Amino acid sequence: MKISHILAAKGATTRTVRHDQNFGKALAKMHEAQIGSIVVVHADTGALLGLVSQPEILAGLSTFGASSMTHCVTGMMRKPAPVCDMEDDIRSVMTQMTIDRCRHAVVTGSDRSILGVVSIGDLVAAQLQEARLEANVLRDMARSHLMAPSA
Repeated sequence: MKISHILAAKGATTRTVRHDQNFGKALAKMHEAQIGSIVVVHADTGALLGLVSQPEILAGLSTFGASSMTHCVTGMMRKPAPVCDMEDDIRSVMTQMTIDRCRHAVVTGSDRSILGVVSIGDLVAAQLQEARLEANVLRDMARSHLMAPSA
């Protein structure tokens, strides 16, 4: 299954924060939208610059304490952002996320445009759905074979 299937099912809404905003603004946007990551983009061009998720939040709070909220988001973000392509296979993206120790990846186009964000949860859910479908097909095939009249 491809990443494009996941985005088609979940939608491609992507929450962003401008690079000139503070870390507190990024966290407030994440909390408001009830999301686990937010994409950091250039304020003028909209270009992908980085990603903020749980590890970056913990590192910021651990390093700077409460004052981290007033720091610029570019100093706290993960850079480069983990990325994948619409045509990437789910398993290869899961493998890369495991290697990179990240839970979110920004889906980008060939021109590095931001097309969406996928989480490890999205990938696991899609893989489970695919496994259930395969199991149902095999079960149906076995049933039809068992019910076929013997000659």
